[in-house]
Amino acid sequence: MYKMAVKKTKTTKEYSHLTAILKGLVVSYIITIPVFFIFALVLSKIDSCANLVSPVVLITTILSVMAAGMVSARCIKSRGWLNGGITGVLYMLVLFILGSIIYMDFSINRNVLFMFLIGILAGIVGGILGVNTKIAYKKR
Repeated sequence: MYKMAVKKTKTTKEYSHLTAILKGLVVSYIITIPVFFIFALVLSKIDSCANLVSPVVLITTILSVMAAGMVSARCIKSRGWLNGGITGVLYMLVLFILGSIIYMDFSINRNVLFMFLIGILAGIVGGILGVNTKIAYKKR
């Protein structure tokens, strides 16, 4: 009887980890997609912004992955660095797969590895911040 209760608790815990990480990924893409669309619109209207593509993509990725790490770690409430890192890896993996399908190029080069490293580190930082910070809510 005791073993069954332990197994049931373990699957519930794993499900909550998966849900928290998916919630973080959704938040990150809710940030990323509008920023990229707005920047693409600005880029199409102003020709002098072409040299800003890499910095905007990098900053947007960092902020989005940090937010994802914070959300997932705040939901799980433990091991923020690990959960944030996993969220960062999954974010970059989805972005890599979608980009590779669109551009028909699945090659892994220095830029891809750099972006994965940035994603992992931003997720770790976000996860640490998510576990160690609290949101103050106002009482009504």
